[in-house]
Amino acid sequence: MASVKRIEEEHGRALTNRQMTFAEKIVEGIYSNAECARLAGYSAKVAAKQASVLLNGRDFPHVVDYIQELREERERRYGVTTIGQLERLYRLSRGAEEAGQFSAAINAEKIRSALGGLTIDRRETINTIDQMSRDEITSRLLALQKQYPQAFQIEAEYKDVTPDEQGPGGEFLEHIAGESAQEMRGDED
Repeated sequence: MASVKRIEEEHGRALTNRQMTFAEKIVEGIYSNAECARLAGYSAKVAAKQASVLLNGRDFPHVVDYIQELREERERRYGVTTIGQLERLYRLSRGAEEAGQFSAAINAEKIRSALGGLTIDRRETINTIDQMSRDEITSRLLALQKQYPQAFQIEAEYKDVTPDEQGPGGEFLEHIAGESAQEMRGDED
């Protein structure tokens, strides 16, 4: 690699095989720093310390430069650019549309428009029930009942089965046995 020679000349130090293997493992990004040192051939006892020394930039700046060079090379080879992604999503969308997979085509177009800055995905959570107290839940239900009374109309006979010690707001209801309850149990007169 021409970059290795350039880095070695710049720093006046040669990269060892262990240092190059360490740098390659670091760039892969799937191992811890200590594991990269172990995989490069450093002893398990000193791997964590050696990894720290190799990455600090003071003791072995040529290793840090080599890591940077490998990362840049990897970005050039596999790099993701906005234009490249837009083109790729366009091709995927057209292919899906031609194959009659309209859902996939629509999803690709949605991602393209978001990537291009045409749309913004805004999701806002107003209330989540696990963050609300019992009183807040009760008052929210009452407000919803006033706002949407048709949603709270129940045409059945119910009985309050809340134990007295539960206090106000514990309006758990049980449906009084009727024809539908008998049918569910399979009871017949």
